[in-house]
Amino acid sequence: MTRSFAFVTDMHLDDAFTRGQQVPARENLLLLLQEIAGKGIREVVIGGDIGEPSAHTFLFEALQQYTPEYNIILGNFDKLEDVRLHYQPPGLVDGTMCYSEDKDGFRYIFLDTASEVMTVAQLQWLEAELKTAGKVLLFLHHPVVEIPIFLDGLQPLQGREKVKALLLDHPHPVYVFCGHLHITDQRVEKNIHQTVTPATGAQFVKEATEVQVDLSYFGYSIVTITGDEVKTAVIRHERDR
Repeated sequence: MTRSFAFVTDMHLDDAFTRGQQVPARENLLLLLQEIAGKGIREVVIGGDIGEPSAHTFLFEALQQYTPEYNIILGNFDKLEDVRLHYQPPGLVDGTMCYSEDKDGFRYIFLDTASEVMTVAQLQWLEAELKTAGKVLLFLHHPVVEIPIFLDGLQPLQGREKVKALLLDHPHPVYVFCGHLHITDQRVEKNIHQTVTPATGAQFVKEATEVQVDLSYFGYSIVTITGDEVKTAVIRHERDR
């Protein structure tokens, strides 16, 4: 049996950054969701940094239209009180939106990192959720595995080394899906397979030693599960210049 879902992140709808860069964030999102639906995929995970509350109705109406089976995680620009007007949190841990579900022998873990700091309660919850005989798919906004670039050191998740230690202790592969950095990156450290998905809006130049905006492309990821095999493809859209 094969199933696929998409990971879409860092839309920054209606916010000052995308407006300032003249990025058509709403149009980009619709294009991606239409493309995902056109591939026969109904399931999507939104990876955080959604954008201004003024765009939330637009987002959730678009999700209902194109990919009605969706999960949400929050980024450092998101507030739970805004999102929950449109999306009932499936679970709460210490006032953060953390939840999990089991599908086809995998455990899907959705971790809220909006505060940019891992709390003791969150770490305890994650440790308990990792006590599963199956492989794990972990969704969170911030990368867990360090990336040796300038951007990764700007606003890292505080306590990510503790998250990483828990993942390394897991007896099976763990697949991490995140965003935050507005770059494309895939790397493996022992049993951790991490994919940083590019933003729906603007990117940053990956190897730069200062923040430099890259408007050349935007994208998303498609995750395909066949049996116990997980494959991730990053889909890039080159922007018209």
